[in-house]
Amino acid sequence: MKKENEKKVTGLIDRFVEGLNSAKMNVEEGERIIRRLQGLADDAVPRIVELLESLEQENRLAALVLLRELGDTRAVGPLRRTLRNPDYGDEEKMMVIQTLEVLGAPVDEATFRRAISDLGALMQDSMEQMLATIEDPIHIEAFLEMMGEAPPEVLAAYVQDALAPLADRRLLLFLATLLHNDDDDVIIAAIDAIERMKETTTIPILAERAKYDPSTLVRHTAENAALRLEVRIGAPDEEYTPSWFTVSPLPLDCCLLCTIDGSGGQVLLVAREQPDGELQMLDLMFNDHEGIKDCFTAFVNKDELNEMADSFGGNEFVDVSLERARAEVARAYQVTLEAGRRLPPAYVAWRGGLEGEDARQIEEFPLPTLEPSQQEELLAECLELLNLDEFDFWFFNPDEVEPFVSRYRELLQKGLAEEGDAEFEVLLDDAIKFLIDDDYRRLLANRLRRQAWLLAQLYEEEEIPLWTLAAASALEEGIIVEHPLLRDMMDRSLLNAVGR
Repeated sequence: MKKENEKKVTGLIDRFVEGLNSAKMNVEEGERIIRRLQGLADDAVPRIVELLESLEQENRLAALVLLRELGDTRAVGPLRRTLRNPDYGDEEKMMVIQTLEVLGAPVDEATFRRAISDLGALMQDSMEQMLATIEDPIHIEAFLEMMGEAPPEVLAAYVQDALAPLADRRLLLFLATLLHNDDDDVIIAAIDAIERMKETTTIPILAERAKYDPSTLVRHTAENAALRLEVRIGAPDEEYTPSWFTVSPLPLDCCLLCTIDGSGGQVLLVAREQPDGELQMLDLMFNDHEGIKDCFTAFVNKDELNEMADSFGGNEFVDVSLERARAEVARAYQVTLEAGRRLPPAYVAWRGGLEGEDARQIEEFPLPTLEPSQQEELLAECLELLNLDEFDFWFFNPDEVEPFVSRYRELLQKGLAEEGDAEFEVLLDDAIKFLIDDDYRRLLANRLRRQAWLLAQLYEEEEIPLWTLAAASALEEGIIVEHPLLRDMMDRSLLNAVGR
């Protein structure tokens, strides 16, 4: 059993070290490895401690990360001994000191001074290393995750005291992500740091925060900063691309956009091929009433990407052009702003990943034309859409139909909750009138039109996108209560709300 555990431990540690050093390990995988090593700590800690003596600095740094995460105090003695190891530079020794503090064994001032030969030079080197990599979205995302564990006032102070005085334009992409931080003080510190750059192309992003940010204080601060910059250096051209966006040099492998679910949600997977054949994947999640909800990246192979796409149930993915993907994300971006929401900071960091050329040849199938003479017949048939996998989740949320659930339960108990039952039909009328106002009507019509194009890419049968177009057209004409698709959706929604 011991040999079996040792083999498991070696494999887990090797994978962690390789993944950390190659940047091909996402947070979820790293956390899984650490949890498994915690369960095998008796074998894991001695093996990790051995890595502290490795001749490879990357291995030693990975060992420090693991020991910090495992939190096992048996590593304290070996860690203290590394402070006397001449192979360790000041930067590594600082990481050792930080790890000891995490393990509850901080060093005293005398030990610190003996270990660190030149603190000033160390701080300068650390800042230079940070500036050398801070334009890379991978490093920005990692830095955001690390700083996310600290209180917001710590990040605000770091931006204000350490970064802003540098006025180094390499910080622009990182500071742009902080304009969408959850904390107002962090955003205000970022605005000040951006203003100090005196960069013309930062004026639009400050003006955007001035117009759309949910915080009055942030809007006021951003507006003043943008106005001061316009006075000092002039406004930018209307058509511009921020120079700090990092456009990926990797060739595009695929650009997968999923069909739309019942709440207007979609997922976009943009995968680019690395030299070793692995894929760098950008995953964006958005909907048509809140905008961009989440963004993350991962390194996957082709099979893992396909498994991920298959995990979305009835939502099928269509390989679209990068231009179309950009248009969809631009629409979701504007929805985010108009909803008074801040963007996911990771999206701001990776936004440049949607730029650049698309050398692939993507075949797109045009939408069939809906003739006026077909409208009535196709509208009557459009409820067939709810039998498709892509419409599995097209129903209203339980909280939206809650006011009508008790009436529906009563009708169910009486056996009067079927199509054609007078009281049930009145219930559907009332629920649809209550829920579908003019804004919701337009939202659903637009949702159906975008879904129609995706269905035209997936199905050879023309009537499927035509049903969708007919349903959208009826909504645009103001047909609501008598709309067959809405009535079936409401029926399905009430049934779902009572757990049937």
